[in-house]
Amino acid sequence: MRPEPGAPVGLVLPGGGARAAYQAGALSAISAMLPPGPSPFAVVAGQSAGAINAAGLACRAGDFVGAAASLVAAWSRLRISDVIRTDVPATGRRALVWALTAASGGWLVENPRSFFDNAPLAQMLAREIDFAGIDASIARGHLRALAVTASVYSDESGQAVTFFAGQPQQGEWFRMRRCGLRRRIGPEHVMASAALPFLFPAQEIEGQFYGDGALRLTAPLSPAIRLGARRLLVIAARDPEVPPVTGMTPSPYPSLAEIAGHMLDIVFNDHLDTDLERLTRINRTLGVFTPEQMAATELRPVEVVVLRPSRDLREIAGRHARALPWTMRTLLRGIGGWGGDWRLPSYLNFDAGYCAELIELGRADALAQRDEILGLFAPVAA
Repeated sequence: MRPEPGAPVGLVLPGGGARAAYQAGALSAISAMLPPGPSPFAVVAGQSAGAINAAGLACRAGDFVGAAASLVAAWSRLRISDVIRTDVPATGRRALVWALTAASGGWLVENPRSFFDNAPLAQMLAREIDFAGIDASIARGHLRALAVTASVYSDESGQAVTFFAGQPQQGEWFRMRRCGLRRRIGPEHVMASAALPFLFPAQEIEGQFYGDGALRLTAPLSPAIRLGARRLLVIAARDPEVPPVTGMTPSPYPSLAEIAGHMLDIVFNDHLDTDLERLTRINRTLGVFTPEQMAATELRPVEVVVLRPSRDLREIAGRHARALPWTMRTLLRGIGGWGGDWRLPSYLNFDAGYCAELIELGRADALAQRDEILGLFAPVAA
């Protein structure tokens, strides 16, 4: 089953840290496939670093080519110092706070809030994204909705909260451990969505503290579908190859960095893969429904195209690892993250060289799936 002609197309941009540069390259290629004009995506939903790209597209939804080019330009000139403070004084103070806290049980200094100071990221968002342009895009009809998801740390209501700006008829929703709240999207919502636990500090919004949106959003496709999208383009941040687990080859005890890398893989990618499987099962079930059964349910088919890296991003990260500041290289060596599979650096290396290679890979992969991608928009054009 396929959605009816004219069904809105949504864009889902999951998290991935520095891997989100791949999304910018893919969007650049897509912008070259289509005629110049407003964004072809009626709904844009992002989480974590994907929320940064989503906001960048939404604020310039009237000019899709220009918006995609701006994303590529921003990622191409990115430096790690634009995201986190890596200078010696800042790194030294943070290391000292952690040491004193551990040694004194928190009596000598206040408990640290994160490993890194991501204040530079807030400054970069203010430079690169015109948040007032989001409401203007919606008012002009160039965009139906922008959704940015964060995870609230509240003891009473810990859940995934999707903040969305959209047309008046789009209502809020409340489901098990996730909800959608209408808000005017600002830098605080994007900072909250990208606040990786332990690495970056939580962001306060309306008296509550929020962390990375990927933590609790077990249904990453849900916000775009809730806001009316019936066709989806998902730009993922992990290659599709999954080697079989034989259980026969002994492996050494994992380092802290390896465990952290796997944790990021889980929150950024595993939830997405599970949700895609769920969507496929629902579509197959609806395909055998009779017209009477379809009339009795609110479920409708959702078409989806998934764009994934054709190469292992860990291998690319390993070749660019020496571009990391020496303070970060020292930290990675200290926690067992230097060498090995380079999983953790593949999420944290916000260096222009690494990002540029991901951008080119995104372009190439989008062109390789050109027919599939254009198929999403063909019914709309018809």
